[in-house]
Amino acid sequence: MSKMGEKVAYLKGLAEGLSINAESDQGRLMLAMIDVMEAFARESEETEEKVSELSEYVEEIDSDVSDLEEALFSDDDDEDDEEYDDDDDDEDGDGLIEYECPHCGTVIFFDEEAFDMEEEHLCPNCHQKVFDEDGGNDEE
Repeated sequence: MSKMGEKVAYLKGLAEGLSINAESDQGRLMLAMIDVMEAFARESEETEEKVSELSEYVEEIDSDVSDLEEALFSDDDDEDDEEYDDDDDDEDGDGLIEYECPHCGTVIFFDEEAFDMEEEHLCPNCHQKVFDEDGGNDEE
């Protein structure tokens, strides 16, 4: 029993000890008020029990969500790191320059060491010049 229930039980006992009965107007009023307080005490206890159950349930859900986040995002982070590392290795190791054709959008790769801006570079897809002679298109 909660503290509120104990206090209401005390008041009920006190009313019985003082011989308060329903024959007088004041007695009916006091007994009715004690009954209302008793109902409030019961409701309060039920609410406390429900809140306690819900609190435990929310803690379980929180734990489950944390486990899911760890499983989902830690694997993605590892894969992203590996992909990023692989991309770094490709850029450093292959010596290629990536460029998008300004006419058709085809991605073209040029050998970094053999690349010469003085040469005419044609797109393998649309066969147009990738770089204008006036230098309007710069390599990436």
